[in-house]
Amino acid sequence: MAQAGQIPYADALSAIAVPKAWAGANRILWKGQGGKGFPESHKCRVPLSIHGVVQEGYFIDLYHKYSSLGAVPDKVSMTLVANGARVLALDENGPSEHVNTVGKGHPFYGQNADHPHLHIPVPESSSEYAEPIGRVDIQGLWRIFLERANIEKAPPFNLPPRKPQADGGQMDLL
Repeated sequence: MAQAGQIPYADALSAIAVPKAWAGANRILWKGQGGKGFPESHKCRVPLSIHGVVQEGYFIDLYHKYSSLGAVPDKVSMTLVANGARVLALDENGPSEHVNTVGKGHPFYGQNADHPHLHIPVPESSSEYAEPIGRVDIQGLWRIFLERANIEKAPPFNLPPRKPQADGGQMDLL
């Protein structure tokens, strides 16, 4: 039986393998998450269609937060969700402490999967095993995610707007 937020391995593989198409706007429509964090984080949820029909339970969740440090990449997460479970995801945000405790027999079992990394299903879990991938720009990460998730007709990755601090201040001058 699958855990909450998990689906059986065969179902996760099938959800990834079925050809899907972007069923959202012609660009990523980011929504700010509010709060007091700086810089502000943004999210977007996009429906997917299969054979031309938008499917309930199939969507992409996107997350972005600009890095406030020049040498550290922006925090980005691209997730394929199927039937309430994260079945494929690409995460980026510099050094990582993600240790694979599932995926026995896979190349990165028991190892730290540095960023960026791709979460793929393994028999024990539909989302907890990650494999590191080479560092590329955000458009390259987007293409890798779309190809691995078997999603067509997606627009290029566009970044959310940068907003100055709400209260102004010296950071606005940088």
